[in-house]
Amino acid sequence: AMFRIGDFFIYAIIITLLLVIGIKGFQLKEVKGSKVEIYVNSKLEFVEDLKKKKSELFVPTEIGGVNVEFIDNKVRVISSNSPKKLIVKQGFISKAGETLIGVPDKVIIKVTGDSDLDYIIK
Repeated sequence: AMFRIGDFFIYAIIITLLLVIGIKGFQLKEVKGSKVEIYVNSKLEFVEDLKKKKSELFVPTEIGGVNVEFIDNKVRVISSNSPKKLIVKQGFISKAGETLIGVPDKVIIKVTGDSDLDYIIK
């Protein structure tokens, strides 16, 4: 089959989309985190500031809860009652858009930035 002009447009659209997504992803990563949102069972339960000074927060869950540590403007989970403790193994996050997810815990910890992300993308 010959290469048709219609095919060209389809490929152009796909390439443009990939570029846009790539650029978006790159820009989001550059945004320093400022706040941490902690969701339990899909409900926003805590909003904390990322802080320099070490502090801990206990987040109750259906399987007992997780301990969250804040230090050096980073956040991580230091204990979980889930069998594999994957959320603990994920380590620290600090940039806007990064998340820690604990499936058995039903916990999502998300870093958000100071600036409005939509504004950066445009």
